[in-house]
Amino acid sequence: LTIRASVAINAPNQSQQTFLDSPKQKLYVDVQAQKLHFTSSSNHIIQSYKISTGKNGTGEAPGSYKTPRGIFAIRSKIGANSHPLLKYKAQIPVGIYHPAQSRYDNILSRILTLDGLQSHNKNTLSRYVYIHGTSAIKRLGTIPCSLGCIRMNPYEIVELFKNVESGTPVYIYDKANPLPTEKNTSIILKSNQQLFVDRRHQLNITQQI
Repeated sequence: LTIRASVAINAPNQSQQTFLDSPKQKLYVDVQAQKLHFTSSSNHIIQSYKISTGKNGTGEAPGSYKTPRGIFAIRSKIGANSHPLLKYKAQIPVGIYHPAQSRYDNILSRILTLDGLQSHNKNTLSRYVYIHGTSAIKRLGTIPCSLGCIRMNPYEIVELFKNVESGTPVYIYDKANPLPTEKNTSIILKSNQQLFVDRRHQLNITQQI
């Protein structure tokens, strides 16, 4: 594994620290950058994917079609071994996607359902907010255009699906619209060089003690 970067949080709140300290692999969703980062248990980024979040922004109100924020866990995995272009409605397969259906909000390939773990986002399951494949791949990474879900390339989510388990921690963060508990924190991606400098500094301190 070549470590490109690591997810770090300055002055993390209790929920953020619990997320970072989890011994599991994790998913970090950066709404502003329109990217999903799959990380190791040590928060090193293993792979990054272009995504699209809610076109109405972020929020947790029912019927808002906004992407919820905060800490979640993958509740269930739907679509194992299915065709990457298999289409779903209400989590039920309804046939292979056809380009003529491109104007619809297509749910394709795989579904990772999200369970909100905080009081403000505990309605996430009932809002049917997922991580799922989409047919609108040209907008991934640039334009938030979903109805609240986190959209991915239908072929890339196949790879992600294989690597994550039910119970995997997920953190969705929107720098432009942080939760009240996030306003005194900042989330950064430390590059390889930053990780090397930090590690060298830690070793120097250890040697001085």
